[in-house]
Amino acid sequence: MQITPTDITNYNRTDAELQAFWLFGAFCAGKNSDYASKCLSRLLHKCENNPFDYLKSLGEVGIHNALVAAKIGQYGRLTKFVVQSLDLDLRTATLDQLLNVHGIGSKTARFFLLHTRPNLDYAVLDTHILKYVAEKGHDVPKQTPTNKSLYAKIEKTFIYHARIDFPYMSIADIDLMLWGKYSGRLEVETKSEVVELF
Repeated sequence: MQITPTDITNYNRTDAELQAFWLFGAFCAGKNSDYASKCLSRLLHKCENNPFDYLKSLGEVGIHNALVAAKIGQYGRLTKFVVQSLDLDLRTATLDQLLNVHGIGSKTARFFLLHTRPNLDYAVLDTHILKYVAEKGHDVPKQTPTNKSLYAKIEKTFIYHARIDFPYMSIADIDLMLWGKYSGRLEVETKSEVVELF
């Protein structure tokens, strides 16, 4: 099971795909998305059904060992994350429920929700979105803020500017477009025209 980092928005995922995407989001923290995708594939290469059922069958020690074999890193944090995730209903879990999982911050929880459920206005405050907000004249940190009130303030600022600059796009599409522009990973098109950002 592999995630394509340049094609992540999907509102019709199966349970297995939702679970894999949730794992991918957590594995991306502090890592390149391509590397996180490869690690996920290595972790789940023996998985025949839902990732959570497979991981439950391993037990906590088996999960830790599987993470080590997949070369994911951050083994203590990610073992606790996986164990606490296994009982989540990813179709209905709220932002607060996701944030209560060990090692999950505002960015990862919002990343998951934004790209799996339609019509949500969340900001995934990675370095690319922060750069966009800074270019709009706001004083923002270079890294994702861990302070919840600061995160919420920047999130509102981002959504305000995104709605003005790209009124016919979803926040999920804007998120992917800005990631593509600032990372140089993809040429972004909307309908039949290439978006000129600035």
